[in-house]
Amino acid sequence: MKRLALLAVVVVVGCRTTVAVEHAAPPPNIFVSKDTGCEVHDYPSATDVPEGSTSLGVVQVPREQVDEDTYVKLREAICAKGGNGLSSLHWVSETSKEAPMIYALEANAWVLPEGGAYK
Repeated sequence: MKRLALLAVVVVVGCRTTVAVEHAAPPPNIFVSKDTGCEVHDYPSATDVPEGSTSLGVVQVPREQVDEDTYVKLREAICAKGGNGLSSLHWVSETSKEAPMIYALEANAWVLPEGGAYK
């Protein structure tokens, strides 16, 4: 009987699973404006933005001929609002009978806490 109880304890303790509750920061993706030197750090979603950040709301810019120019304009618009972070970057489109039309790029703008974006 003692052996059976000991075996049960060993099985229960041996089968225990631990899960680490740590959120790893995404790798740095930092835009630096050539004109102003302002840095904008990209985050996949609002839950990835560092604790203590302040939301500036949604920023939207019209689509340019070249997508890279649109990305630059969005980040410069965030700098102009006093921000240095963005999350939830996505294209805004409108579907018509002919075809879907992408007309803007938008993201949530953030002011990141002092001390940088990635801790």
